[in-house]
Amino acid sequence: MRPAGELRALTVHIDTGRWSETVVEGVDLTVPKGQVTALLGESGGGKSMLAAALTGRLPDTAQATGDVLIEGAHVEDWREVRGRTVGLVPQEGASAFTAADTVGAQLRGLEQRHRRWTVERACAAARYPLDALDLYPDQHSSGQVQRAALAAALLPVPGLLIADEPTASLDTGLAYEVWGTLREYADTGAAVLAITHDVHHVVALGVADRMVVLREGRITAAGTPDEIRRLEDPYVQGFFRT
Repeated sequence: MRPAGELRALTVHIDTGRWSETVVEGVDLTVPKGQVTALLGESGGGKSMLAAALTGRLPDTAQATGDVLIEGAHVEDWREVRGRTVGLVPQEGASAFTAADTVGAQLRGLEQRHRRWTVERACAAARYPLDALDLYPDQHSSGQVQRAALAAALLPVPGLLIADEPTASLDTGLAYEVWGTLREYADTGAAVLAITHDVHHVVALGVADRMVVLREGRITAAGTPDEIRRLEDPYVQGFFRT
């Protein structure tokens, strides 16, 4: 079975005119269908840049080489990889919405465009309260808008769902529920890539099928959670200690 998403020898160099740095170097990453892949790494290590490549959201300051494949097809224009095939839950949930309209109106627009899931079903899966639909994004708490962003990503029923720190703003109970949602979504046959520092919940719930460790823009380890946990590398062990 071909993977939902794949990166081959991806290198991303950022040049803003004031600073220049290679943030991802030679990364090979496969996101299989029917599995949750947990991507671990320190802040600033390039994790979100991998998500940007897979979702066609590389910044204008990026110079990238390598290949991006979605459903086995090479992507020529990475900025067009959006919509039903790939869904993104951004690290800052509010960035999934415009400030000028309510969250409910924007979710209804996605529902009408894609006609896959209903708003009510997506909100239930994301643990987003229906009584907050009439609020604008800036009227939400960080945890609420993060769950709203998950609902927005689920509405088109993407074959590849990428969640960037999906539980960072949630209390323990809600975090468990959201991880359960991501597991259930993968069990439908979709691929889920979860960028996270929340290793405790991932391990406790047995959510992830695979873990990939990114360090300074390079993948240094990949395997099952048990395989990764047994590695003696102090960098890897640091994620499990915290």
